[in-house]
Amino acid sequence: MQIIIYRGTHQIGGMATEIRSSTTCILIDMGDELSLEKDFKSTSLSISGVTDTNGSCAAVLFTHYHGDHIGQLKKIREGIPLFMGPLAKDILLATLSQNTDSLKRRIEQARTFTSGNGFKIGDLFIKPFSVDHSACDSYMFLIEADGKKNLHTGDFRLHGFRGKETTKLLDQLNDKVDALIIEGTTLSRIDTQPMTEMELQQMVRFYIDQYKYVFVLCASTNVERICAMSKAVPRGKYFICDEYQSNLLDLIERHWGKTSSHYQNIKKTTYGKNLLPQFLKRGFLMMVRVNGKFRDIIRLFPPEKSIMIYSLWDGYRTAPGSTIPDFLSLVPQWESLHTSGHASPKDIQTVIEKINPDIIIPIHTDNPEMLRTICPDRNVVVLNDGETFTI
Repeated sequence: MQIIIYRGTHQIGGMATEIRSSTTCILIDMGDELSLEKDFKSTSLSISGVTDTNGSCAAVLFTHYHGDHIGQLKKIREGIPLFMGPLAKDILLATLSQNTDSLKRRIEQARTFTSGNGFKIGDLFIKPFSVDHSACDSYMFLIEADGKKNLHTGDFRLHGFRGKETTKLLDQLNDKVDALIIEGTTLSRIDTQPMTEMELQQMVRFYIDQYKYVFVLCASTNVERICAMSKAVPRGKYFICDEYQSNLLDLIERHWGKTSSHYQNIKKTTYGKNLLPQFLKRGFLMMVRVNGKFRDIIRLFPPEKSIMIYSLWDGYRTAPGSTIPDFLSLVPQWESLHTSGHASPKDIQTVIEKINPDIIIPIHTDNPEMLRTICPDRNVVVLNDGETFTI
């Protein structure tokens, strides 16, 4: 089995990994690069057999729907099957902007898989496993061919609402793994230990008790966190969102409502001026985004009784030219309340110990060598983009 990481051996984002057996080639993810620079444009990936006809690719699998993993989907040539999780597919379709008919058609044609149920592509046997991440419906892939097994983690963490499920999954993975391709986003922040999503939810409850009007700036597709925000709102107060966010919450309840009470009976009210007197009287937690519509809404409420919770990566706020600081200033009091969507260095070590692979390949990191430091007794192989590695 051969592995080629086209992008991601020494950077975070822009992911694309090829897995090749003696007869079959697949690609995992096809993402845009990340940058906080104004007007930045990601370098287009050019992969033989994927973006052109100078080779063969049997399928492209997506770990999840974040742009640094799926942003260059439209560059995949027609005729190559796409695979993704069923909820991820519906979320992608719900978030498409106008004038994207060709992209919508490609996503509508994508095939879906479910956690734990394996399938074959050529002579590759692939088993997806649902994992916790800030994009719900994220997956690891166990890939078997030529007598070898490779586990590609995608992006994951253990401190989210489904972190324990991810740990149990790894405990049940009795397969001997020859190579582990593992994300290492936090390897450049080795001393950090993120708060859990449960702790974040408790902090939200604290602010709801302290302030009558609570505005939350959070990624709309971080649907599990928004579910937690809704569950934190006590009886007598509103959880408010707009139609777009309401549709995303309906999707997660429809797909996952039977799996946990966390996704059932999601309390929500769609904003409307006709309800303004009730909002003013009873108070609320409201999901907002940085645009003129929400600026006007925020100005309707007494600032001395209001707080803004910033629940995004702080780099977005501090980036040159960011409009977020101006948006936060609409309310005199604001607090940062966020936790990473990525595994801490400690949790990366935990996964490595549980999997016990022969070879470890760091990916999705700008500091891959750090994995050798925190796992000195392991066979860590640091690749370069485009390098072919055979297991």
